[in-house]
Amino acid sequence: MAAMSDFDDLIATSMEVGVDVVFVGAGLPLKIPTTVTLEQLRESSTRFVPKVSSVRAVELILQYWSRHYGQVPEAFVLEGPRAGGHLGFKKEQLGDPKFSLEKMLPGVVRAVAPYEDKWGRRIPVIAAGGIYSGADIFACLELGAAGVKMGTRFVGTHECDAHPNFKEAYLRCEENDLQIIDSPVGLPGRAIGNKYLSDVAKGVMKPCRCAWQCLKTCNVREAPYCIAWALKQAKEGDFRNGFAFAGSNAFRVKKLVSVKSLMTSLVQEFETAALQASCP
Repeated sequence: MAAMSDFDDLIATSMEVGVDVVFVGAGLPLKIPTTVTLEQLRESSTRFVPKVSSVRAVELILQYWSRHYGQVPEAFVLEGPRAGGHLGFKKEQLGDPKFSLEKMLPGVVRAVAPYEDKWGRRIPVIAAGGIYSGADIFACLELGAAGVKMGTRFVGTHECDAHPNFKEAYLRCEENDLQIIDSPVGLPGRAIGNKYLSDVAKGVMKPCRCAWQCLKTCNVREAPYCIAWALKQAKEGDFRNGFAFAGSNAFRVKKLVSVKSLMTSLVQEFETAALQASCP
């Protein structure tokens, strides 16, 4: 996350150890880290994929990187407003059709096209946020996406390394349990409601101590709770001191399956959608 206080060091270390791909979210990655030289950036085998929430963000990154660094990102992830976790939108935009993934995706594909021609290579656009079925994947590819990124759906797998209590929160979740919260980092976020969040909404202050100094924008003195700590506790199964972020389709996850089984069903759903689209 570009908002991390040690972002520069994380990027430098990733390049040093030869990480293949770094996905960068929570901010516009325009200026290169102070720990990295332009020569190192150009010679590195590490590729960077910004996660964005608007056509404008894509245009800004492409223009800046092309002009200042003589290169462009390897790809983009376009995350729509139905995603889980922190969202790159204002609250009033979340239900506005103008900001839906389906509406924004063709515009992002068009925005990267001139730079694909200029640099002589493809710049894939990966769709994310609220994608649940094989039919959803097919719809995104039809709109120009090169692939999709899915998170919520894979929480409901045996292989997911989250605590069983975390998975249970998804399995028991109903649609009206999903809520938009005001995160201490200044962004709206989608989460599964529980007593912890209910207490926060009532103004019950949770013990807030800064364990990591992890975010540049976090005001520890005013934050009602430490979101990094709360998310960590939830992942480890402690929902008295935390909560789970989740996408808008979390309520549809009703049983645990293997990744193999999930992938098989996604392929079948994709093929069915493709067949239906080909029939007049």
